Amino acid sequence: MRRTKNRGHSNEFHPIYSDYRKIVHCWMLQLLVSLGGHKGMILERHCSEDEVLHELGLSHLLEAEEFNANAARQALQKMHSELGISQMAAIPKDTQLAKNIAWLGEIIGLNGTEQAILHFHVIASRHLILRTCLLSLGQGIDLLYAANILSLMLDVDEAEVELALKPGAALIRTGLISIPSKLDDLMDKICLLPGLADNLFTAQDDPYRLFRDNFTPAGAARLTIQDYPHLTEDIAILKSYLSEALRNKRAGVNVLIYGTPGSGKTEFVKTLAREVGRPLFEIATEDADGDPIQRANRFRSFRLSQHILATNGTLPLVLFDEVEDVFRIGKDGDDADNASGMKGWINKLLEENQIPSFWLSNNLDCLDNAFIRRFDYVIELNTPPRSVRSKILDQYLDGIDVSTSWKRSMAEHEYLNPAVIERAAKVIEIAKIQHPELHTEKALERVLGNTLEALGLSRSPGNALQSVTGYRLEILNTDCNIQDVCDGLHEHGEGRLCLYGPPGTGKSAFGRYLAESLDRPLMLRRASDILSPYLGVAEKNMASMFREAREENAILLLDEADTFLRDRNGATRSWEVSQVNEMLTQMESFEGIFIASTNLMDSLDAAALRRFDMKVKFDFLKPEQAWQIFLDTAAKFKLEVSDEDRVKLSRLQWLTPGDFANVVRQSRLRKMQSAQDLIDRLQAECQVKPEGMKRKIGF
Repeated sequence: MRRTKNRGHSNEFHPIYSDYRKIVHCWMLQLLVSLGGHKGMILERHCSEDEVLHELGLSHLLEAEEFNANAARQALQKMHSELGISQMAAIPKDTQLAKNIAWLGEIIGLNGTEQAILHFHVIASRHLILRTCLLSLGQGIDLLYAANILSLMLDVDEAEVELALKPGAALIRTGLISIPSKLDDLMDKICLLPGLADNLFTAQDDPYRLFRDNFTPAGAARLTIQDYPHLTEDIAILKSYLSEALRNKRAGVNVLIYGTPGSGKTEFVKTLAREVGRPLFEIATEDADGDPIQRANRFRSFRLSQHILATNGTLPLVLFDEVEDVFRIGKDGDDADNASGMKGWINKLLEENQIPSFWLSNNLDCLDNAFIRRFDYVIELNTPPRSVRSKILDQYLDGIDVSTSWKRSMAEHEYLNPAVIERAAKVIEIAKIQHPELHTEKALERVLGNTLEALGLSRSPGNALQSVTGYRLEILNTDCNIQDVCDGLHEHGEGRLCLYGPPGTGKSAFGRYLAESLDRPLMLRRASDILSPYLGVAEKNMASMFREAREENAILLLDEADTFLRDRNGATRSWEVSQVNEMLTQMESFEGIFIASTNLMDSLDAAALRRFDMKVKFDFLKPEQAWQIFLDTAAKFKLEVSDEDRVKLSRLQWLTPGDFANVVRQSRLRKMQSAQDLIDRLQAECQVKPEGMKRKIGF
């Protein structure tokens, strides 16, 4: 006896089987007989798809000693005639699927033919044997042939089907189905929006749950609008604009928010939505199995959300996150051969969307300028300022045993963003359950540091300029009364200072002292933080540096400022000039406190020097200043000091506060023995300076 395939009959357990059995059999017979699908299935010696005959009740043909192809074809023809295919079985109207499709058709305007097409594709996507019959028609199905097949299946005029499959028709416009240009069996030629079919078979307390694989209500905001003091002006404008747009149901309202990953872009949108009193829906990024959704399908979900949510009595807002990939046009994938057409389609989408939408991206590299111009409002949102970081630490670490001083110190980390804090807090909370004795602050520092290091960032706050000897104005050898300068900055709150002089004389540390005395954050930047091998990026980093300082009301300290303020007359490359020009422009418009420190005063551009309110020279220590620091350092190590030590110290030239700091750090590796040992080490520091090396050569 001929062996038959054992593929199982999973469809008989599917909930659609009993409700749709008659119409499915009609469709199968139309495909096999009227459209000739049996030719590739009923072969001379066997049937290539046994489950089709099982489904139609023709199993006996498979159980015969020899398979009879003619008998199989005649049996199919007889069934086709007996069922009266000319009078097509009607699609059931009282099933849950039919009710959901009718509701969907009502709210987005699907006519009878469009609902029937949707109905057919939903069933075919779940009924594997019906799909097998569709595949029997082979490849190479163009849109006209697809319309012919659907016309026959649904017993409707072919012209109506063609109209329903045009780009401007409701099925396509809303994203419920799409028609790719490259795939060519019927189910691939007309693609149902992924995730929708299963949901349409089930009853929903909330009709919007039908689309949970496409868009879902966003979670509640955890911050308040007061947590974004650096965005006060942006928030005021957006609140007014969105309120008016929602009230008058304006189309084409789009806001682009970009910035580093984890900087709180999503949280900001949630907070803003709550502020304007509207619900927020998010476009799904992954399917029910946790797999990422392809970009074309995310766009389709967005289009569907616009049509479905527009019927909501309280017009909501839509959040489209992670748009880097979906805006990538013409580089690869199925849009590569239609870049201009796809670009035009997206432009139109941005001009006609009915629901105000927020588009979130980690950078703008993926967005063509033609797209960016179509956004009503663009905001760059990077790591929040120190005041916000402090509040976020308080919120996420609530209930975790950490000290206020630790949180205050950690808030100084300028790259510490909400996502990193939230995940670290989660790890520590769970770890403490098993190990209550865990040192919370050290563990948090390790978790946070590991993540930041993996991101290419510093493990600890970069603004820390720790003084190991104590910083006092009276030990600074400046060419003006530095206390008067501090008082003036305290009174007026702004000023541009150029601090110059030898290394170690206290220029950079003055920025930390000033920030503490004025109770303002310090933003420390070095040349390496700004420079980039890519043209124009350094200028962009400069602008960002001044903007962040303005937002945080921070004292901006630029170390090694000569890198960007060199005399343009000596420039040999165009980018050297453009960097100086950008720095001068930013300095001119900055209204806060800006401190530039340099060891190379003679190389600065004349125009740069004119823009500084004051140029303050920091010089080597005077003998009495050196003696003051010497006494402080000796006391730190409990060393006995004599008048002879003062005489010896006075013979040392080119001493700076930095030299004392170096020998203190050195003592961690080599213990300090005596006051003479301290003097010897200071002398060694002086001898390796350029001034000391010149003296050696002179001898």
